[in-house]
Amino acid sequence: MRYGDISTFQSGVAVPLFSLHSKTSIGIGEFLDLIPFARWCELCNFNIIQLLPVNDTGSESSPYSARSAFALNPVFINIQAVVGSSEFEDEIENAKEKFDALEKIDYYKISTWKRFILRKIFDNRYDQLKKDKTLAAWIDKNTWAKPYCVYCTLKEQNNEASWKDWKHYQNPTEKDIEKLWNKYLKDCLFQAWIQGVAEMQFTTAVAEVSKMNVRIKGDIPILINEDSADAWANRNYFSMEDRAGAPPDMFSYSGQNWGFPTYRWDNLERDGFSWWKERLHQASKFYHAYRIDHVLGFFRIWSIPQTEVTGILGRFNPCIPLTWSVLNNGGFCRETLEYLRRPNYSVDQLREFLGEETDRLISLYFENLPNEQSRFVFKPEFYSEKSITTLDEPQNVKDVLLKVYWNRVFIPAGDENTFYPFWYWYNQPVLFTLPENEQQKLRELINQNEKSQELLWEQNATKLLSVLAKETDMLVCAEDLGAVPRCVPKVLKSLNILSLRIERWARNWDAPYSPYYDMAEYPRLSVCTTSCHDTSTLRGLWQEPDFDKNLYWSHAHLSGQAPEELTPPTVRNILAHVFSSNSLFCILPVQDYFALSSTLSEVPADKERVNIPGTVGGANWSYRMPCSVEELLDNASLASEIRKLVDVRKRRPMWKI
Repeated sequence: MRYGDISTFQSGVAVPLFSLHSKTSIGIGEFLDLIPFARWCELCNFNIIQLLPVNDTGSESSPYSARSAFALNPVFINIQAVVGSSEFEDEIENAKEKFDALEKIDYYKISTWKRFILRKIFDNRYDQLKKDKTLAAWIDKNTWAKPYCVYCTLKEQNNEASWKDWKHYQNPTEKDIEKLWNKYLKDCLFQAWIQGVAEMQFTTAVAEVSKMNVRIKGDIPILINEDSADAWANRNYFSMEDRAGAPPDMFSYSGQNWGFPTYRWDNLERDGFSWWKERLHQASKFYHAYRIDHVLGFFRIWSIPQTEVTGILGRFNPCIPLTWSVLNNGGFCRETLEYLRRPNYSVDQLREFLGEETDRLISLYFENLPNEQSRFVFKPEFYSEKSITTLDEPQNVKDVLLKVYWNRVFIPAGDENTFYPFWYWYNQPVLFTLPENEQQKLRELINQNEKSQELLWEQNATKLLSVLAKETDMLVCAEDLGAVPRCVPKVLKSLNILSLRIERWARNWDAPYSPYYDMAEYPRLSVCTTSCHDTSTLRGLWQEPDFDKNLYWSHAHLSGQAPEELTPPTVRNILAHVFSSNSLFCILPVQDYFALSSTLSEVPADKERVNIPGTVGGANWSYRMPCSVEELLDNASLASEIRKLVDVRKRRPMWKI
């Protein structure tokens, strides 16, 4: 859907759909809850509501762990609005009472129950639904539907196990899928019917929201779960040998391994990027704008061998490797390069890592280098992070073994004539065993190679993002956080893709004291915000021990010393400053607007956080608003406070670019 002409600075609110609740929803936010929530947005004079992904994630609560790039999550269906639900009125009412009483969202129980009750409704109406021409037409129109429905059916038959663990149909053909569709027609039709209901409710909600001149911004993750209908039915589009993640940074020494397969862009391009185009057209049924999660992955993805657990041994893909000829011309022989890729050790060298455990650990996990009785290497069966981290050893022993395993200049990837530098190549002990002149030459070659990547990444992203930007009329926004290549701003600007500025991270990290950029310095083609689902809220940030309140206070042009605690008047001053940004869009999390209310900000700040990256547990993805959408509509004072901020922003002239 087209966003529409933009003649004023735009303001909005970000909220996970699951966090909403209303007098009709059951335990979790639902598609139809967007209608009353949009009425509140209308009171605030907001232009846009930003959502997290709403794709089917099965039993996973994380919205970024989708088992389909196309299917909607049935957990967001309003059961009472489904034709035939009145036959189970008492059962539905009991479930609502039970789930609404929970302090936080119990995603697994709610999603399991909703699928259960939907199946009862479907079975009760099956004689009608199997002849339903509207449902049949929907299935024919959505080419992704049959593979998805068959996948869900087989997954249920296999006790929800990953397709990699199924005895049959791990690598299906189109004929297999058609045969299975006909064989398990009723079960497959149930999955299709659920999707038809979900789509109808979502499009109904979006249509009503649009009438209020409020737009919906969706979230399209770049990656898809390995255990997904897409990876199962379209295997040629995914690399099962690699996992996507993020390189090491200030927050994580060993980087991140997200566990998702990387793309085979060569195969996608050969098919005209049809899978991505279909994905965008599906999203355009619901959204006026969308956020590309991890847009840096379109420039280059951090690719990790599937044998590894962390992200530390990954490499960027695509990238230009160092070649044997370049290194050989630099004076390096095969033996030295192999040593730098797969180091071998003397007993004394291993003792520096392993300490008192050296002799025992060598006898268990190491073997002699061929023809070298005094040098040792890992035994092949222990040559991976997976094998080391699963050893029956204390954690401190596994940690030192990992340090030995990580000690290298080049990672064990590519063929014998290509070399990819390890992220921490510059400070590894093995580097310092070389003569000083070789160390210096290696530094020169690796630094030259690093600088040569930018043009490749610029060309790669321009090609891929052009497909996305031109395929639909949705407004395109990017999440461009992390280790950002220098070419990113140029490419995004050339394609009119909005970048992202999270205020706490929008700083000049290369300058002394890492000063904040002034709000006027934010690019016009950007979305600015105070926080996001992966960070603490504004109130939570204020409580973090390493947060420099006074530096932030000075950045916000507020007088005196920063207060120890945030009060609604203080938050109002902070948000007024954020709203002064040059960004075209200012979209803040709903929790940071709630900080303007003395009652809604009584919730402990740590309870407002949506997700803590790198952790698992019931606290993640379970945030529920402290009030229903109906109660929010009745909170006239909060809406008035927000509207004042929004109206000032809207009245600002847009002449400055």
